[in-house]
Amino acid sequence: MDPMNIISYNVRGLGRGVKWLTIRRMVKEQYVDLLCLQETKKENVNKMFCQALWENFDCSWEFYPSVGPTGGILCIWNQASFKVESRIVGAGFI
Repeated sequence: MDPMNIISYNVRGLGRGVKWLTIRRMVKEQYVDLLCLQETKKENVNKMFCQALWENFDCSWEFYPSVGPTGGILCIWNQASFKVESRIVGAGFI
């Protein structure tokens, strides 16, 4: 069994541009299975957003929105790497 590659990153705001390029490069070069992003500052995330960031259609995600100027958590994972059987989401955690 291959090891699982996980990246956890405090993005301090997930606009487009350099952060997107950096995240995409890390996911691709490191063969990431699970990506956890904190402080996204996003109120909404959808499938198209996650697929664009992950650069792969074979992904699932869970999201907790930001409230005000801080917060927001996004976890994206490769569906082929493992199966999520349950999810617990709350203020400050997924």
